Amino acid sequence: MEEHNLIKQELQHVLNSRLLENKKQAINFIAYIMEETLAGRGKKITQYGIAIEALGKPTDYNPTDNPAVRVEAGRVRRLLEEYYATEGRHSKLRITLPVGSYQPVVEWVTPTSSSLSAHHFEPKSIQSLGPKVYISCQNPTTIMDDTLRGLIYNLRSTLPITLGHFREVRIALAPASHALAHQQDELAYAWQHQQAEFLLECKVEAERNGISVNFTLHHTVTHEQVWSDNVKLPRQPTQQMLDAVLSQLVLEAFSLHRGVALAYWSRYWQAQDRMPDHYRVLVEHVHFIQGTVDHASLQHFQQACQTRTQCYHDDSLAHLHYAVMCLYAYMFGFDLGIPLEALWHKLALKAIELNPGNSLAHSIFALECYHRGEHEMGLVEIETARHINPHDCAGGHLLAVGLCALGHWEQAFTLLRGISNLNSSYPDPLRTIPCLYFFLRGEYVRIAKMPGGCGKLGGWETFGKMATHCRMDDCQGCIQTLSRTLALVSPLDGPSPGNNFQPARDLWANIQQRMSQLSTPSSCEDTVNNLVNGKSRRPAPTS
Repeated sequence: MEEHNLIKQELQHVLNSRLLENKKQAINFIAYIMEETLAGRGKKITQYGIAIEALGKPTDYNPTDNPAVRVEAGRVRRLLEEYYATEGRHSKLRITLPVGSYQPVVEWVTPTSSSLSAHHFEPKSIQSLGPKVYISCQNPTTIMDDTLRGLIYNLRSTLPITLGHFREVRIALAPASHALAHQQDELAYAWQHQQAEFLLECKVEAERNGISVNFTLHHTVTHEQVWSDNVKLPRQPTQQMLDAVLSQLVLEAFSLHRGVALAYWSRYWQAQDRMPDHYRVLVEHVHFIQGTVDHASLQHFQQACQTRTQCYHDDSLAHLHYAVMCLYAYMFGFDLGIPLEALWHKLALKAIELNPGNSLAHSIFALECYHRGEHEMGLVEIETARHINPHDCAGGHLLAVGLCALGHWEQAFTLLRGISNLNSSYPDPLRTIPCLYFFLRGEYVRIAKMPGGCGKLGGWETFGKMATHCRMDDCQGCIQTLSRTLALVSPLDGPSPGNNFQPARDLWANIQQRMSQLSTPSSCEDTVNNLVNGKSRRPAPTS
């Protein structure tokens, strides 16, 4: 009886897993065959029974003519394999569905210790994935100061939720009571027990004039410190201040277009002899927008997306990033070998279907709507994207880039100004070409803001060339000029393994800028209202 209950508990863990979220057919399939087996009827399970009781097929279903059950059985096998390679890897019981049978098998598993090697990532996954981040904060019960203890509780609850809105990273939170004495122990624990490739440490300390919040990001395999920074807060920080801190943390460390964690992770796996197939889509995407914006890297990205979506029709991340790749192909005139408009429309719809609560999915669907001339639908999708995840600067900057490329330049600038909390007036050169904020980690803008930075970048002559390309709808020429300029001034050869990377950015200064501009119209409603009132075609960028 006790074993019976343990099997039921394991079944519930599987059915409630994140992997099976929104996969009703697979959930019904697994639940039915397990219930029949536990009732002693496992050997009598048939295709017809599964079709009628689990998949909701009509009573005239004929398994000879309709392979729906066999197809779903193969899908369920792969899902169970992935579950026990990821979320359920520490389970003492394992449910499998042998090939050629519809009766599940339940086995007891003896846990084995893990070693620090790449074989951790070898199990196949039907879902493309990004790196896992293990978040470690202080134990609030050991803090005597009421203000510090409350702040730690706040960060422990809001930080995982904020990062959890991004499909590009996976999150694990250290228990409050789990505090290891040495950092090396923490790194080893994050890797061996959580399979987390990054350890994000958050430490709060009291200072004479306020509070210091320190963030440190380590790669758990190489043990290298990838990024660190600290924020000085007043003694009683407001929730708006904390939200600004988290937004800037996401932008600097984990955003798709600028995050140092994803840049390091991409470079790490490209340097390995073997890369997990389910990592390749995101590795190639990050390499393209943060590293080498050219046709060769875009082709590698497209091939990775095409391979994954052909093999796994429910790979939500691959379909989403393939849809984004279609925008890049449109911008740079890249020949995919198949009609771009039909592919982009199909992938944008599939991305929304598989990622209903993902802001990036709504962003790329909005741009596809604009491409088809459905401007009102596009505005609705922009508003939806901004409401779903206001911390997603990558999605916002992608929208600005896409609107500019599609000819809606004034709307692109309005959106860029709202997302980046900019209060300068047009035609400030740093605000008039959205690509400068999105590609190559926004290095052009960062350098241009430094004393003498504009001169190092070639001054108005270089900007004029990019503005001319932008005015002529020549996105490729604009990006080529940007790439050549940065290659001469600030070669983008980090962050990468063997190169401890400290970003030359002032985290707190950027947060202060956000806070000082909270009174400007940067809310979702104001941004969309401004877009509605904006002009539909671009004016010529001033050079």
